[in-house]
Amino acid sequence: MSSIGSGQRRLDWIYQPWLWFAVALALAVFGFWPSFFSALDSARSHILVHGISATLWMMFPIVQGLLVLKRKRALHRKLGYGSLVLAAIVVWSGLRVIQTMVLGDGGGDAPTLVVYKFVLLDLTGIVLFVVLLAMAIRSAQRKDFGMHLRLMACTALIPLEAANERTAILLLPEIVPNFSVALYAALLSMEALCLALIVAEWRFDRIRWPFTFMLGYYVLMHVIATPVALAPQFQAFSHWYAQLGPW
Repeated sequence: MSSIGSGQRRLDWIYQPWLWFAVALALAVFGFWPSFFSALDSARSHILVHGISATLWMMFPIVQGLLVLKRKRALHRKLGYGSLVLAAIVVWSGLRVIQTMVLGDGGGDAPTLVVYKFVLLDLTGIVLFVVLLAMAIRSAQRKDFGMHLRLMACTALIPLEAANERTAILLLPEIVPNFSVALYAALLSMEALCLALIVAEWRFDRIRWPFTFMLGYYVLMHVIATPVALAPQFQAFSHWYAQLGPW
């Protein structure tokens, strides 16, 4: 009986993850509510496209998890391949947002140090998003559904870091007064979340590499964000990229 119960818990962890994604989505909406969701009518087009597409991407695993729970696997697969269009929009609009961030949204102001840090985080995050998504598709094709779930979870975690910056400013304005501090508060929150996911794996299933990799990524960003942002070469690269123009 205990063996059956343990096996069922493992199945719950692998095949019923929608609640985890729902919590992540709620945190993202809360963080971006003042600056984005409450001001959709005034948002610039590329920001609107990126915000909506990234939100839909975070909603997508909830739908997919519920489809698996209801054993509608054929629809799950069709939506999975169809979501590649949405993923492309997330990536394209995200790259455009980075450009306008460096350019000060057309205001001509010189970027601050924290902007260069955001460029580092956002560009590496987009690259990770693409790589992890490709690996998630490959894992599904190999019927390694546990790995597929973990990799898809990582793609949904990446947008959460930016939301956590804003959440920290909203909830802890005396401790986190600006984005320079909020960036590191968000990185700490992502490191804690990855640790929690690793512990959950250890408790209910076997530990696999994606969440450990993401923990290492956020720790690395924590360590190198300032020295990279201070490097003249990276600043020059950021301006070169921003001047490429819209595509």
